[in-house]
Amino acid sequence: MPEKQLSTQEDLSSRMGAEFVVRLYRLLKGTAIYDRNNVVMDQYAQECLQVLNPVVQSEDHLFLKIVRDNLFFNNVKIQVRADNYPILKAFLMEMKKRWIGEIEFSEEVNKEHLKELLFLLSGLEENNEGNYLYVTKQLEYKDIGHIHVGKLEFFKDEEIYIDSEDQKRRSKEVYFKSINMVKEVMEGIKSQKVVNIRKAKRLMQNAVNAIMQDDSALLGLANIKNYDEYTFNHSVNVAIYAIAIGQRIGIPKKHLSHLGMAGLFHDIGKTRVPKEILNKAGKLNAEEWEVIRAHPVVGAEMVMRMKEWGELSTRMITGAFEHHLRYDLSGYPRLTRKKKVSLFGRIITLADFYDALGRPRVYNRFPYVSEKILGLMMERSGKDFDAILVKVFVNMIGIFPLGTLVLLNTNEMGIVVQIQEEADLIDRPKVALLFYKEGQYRKGKVADLTEKDETTGEYKWKIVKTLDPNEYSINVAEYLI
Repeated sequence: MPEKQLSTQEDLSSRMGAEFVVRLYRLLKGTAIYDRNNVVMDQYAQECLQVLNPVVQSEDHLFLKIVRDNLFFNNVKIQVRADNYPILKAFLMEMKKRWIGEIEFSEEVNKEHLKELLFLLSGLEENNEGNYLYVTKQLEYKDIGHIHVGKLEFFKDEEIYIDSEDQKRRSKEVYFKSINMVKEVMEGIKSQKVVNIRKAKRLMQNAVNAIMQDDSALLGLANIKNYDEYTFNHSVNVAIYAIAIGQRIGIPKKHLSHLGMAGLFHDIGKTRVPKEILNKAGKLNAEEWEVIRAHPVVGAEMVMRMKEWGELSTRMITGAFEHHLRYDLSGYPRLTRKKKVSLFGRIITLADFYDALGRPRVYNRFPYVSEKILGLMMERSGKDFDAILVKVFVNMIGIFPLGTLVLLNTNEMGIVVQIQEEADLIDRPKVALLFYKEGQYRKGKVADLTEKDETTGEYKWKIVKTLDPNEYSINVAEYLI
């Protein structure tokens, strides 16, 4: 079979697999809301069967398997795209929590049997490695021999974070170690010492693993806007945002690590900018501004001279040279020959802009709130920034990003601590309510804004507006970590 034809068939299988997982996940979520005879559950099951049974007819089976952080549909890897990412990720998490790694249908299925499977999966306790045996026995007992489930495979070279608190702890460790490591490398470059690039690579691989498993902890930590450690803190945040964007558009794991490294050291050229210019409180004069505008070229030249980067060298040059170039090639440095900005460059530019505007500086103690920055990004979409990447980024950050201070209709204030995975619930995050005691705001219970009143059927809470944390002297990072 010609290669082109094969890839087209694989693409079709991948799309069909993604559609099946979306429908299966909807049915799984439905088990928590409806009983099995509800008309909505019948409709969800029927929608699954419209994909499932034709595949079984043509290929004799439908086999869904989890391998690390990927889903395979009849041995074809399901490609993650911006529009299906939240649901595929949520489905992976649900299955991993239950230690279910395989589902196979060897004959056509009716809706009752499919619902039976989903209610069994829904009722499983978390973190029990024997779950697949229980489901297998139950299916045998109910004489449903054409549906099989298998155990989640554990791979030694990766860490599967099951417990969210443990994951938060690990993410925190990666985050603060990364800040110290960037500081160490930058200061080593300044004093012309040998720098430990291997350590940096290891940390970025850990960051990639954490983000691929669940990016909420590291994205939450990226809300830390440390004024005193601006350069190092900013560099780590840019790396986190860049990896999270890359993950959503399907960049392979190895290259995600390269993207993280390019983001981590995009500002390496600033080590050659005098401190009095970097930290100047007033407006820069023309000569000082020229020094600042030179840092991308200086950074690229520095990377070229350092042998330690190895295979990463090209990626690092890209990050250093292109992060102030706009999508339409405005910005700086000025190019003598017009060339398209690379994908890594476009991602890092976006991440750099978002984090830089959202943090205090010597000359800007009161930074922009996320809502305003996202608005600016959408306004400049297609000119300053890649329009597709802006869309991916806004979906990732959410209408109300992690760390947003909000006022609810109950007149309570709260901080957004978790974004909902479902696209239609993006405006209903989880919010840690704040209460005022002994001269300061303290963290209270977490309100899930998807929760409804049992008697009225109306949502219990809704966001009325966002607030500026600076006006209330609230450091949102303290509530996230």
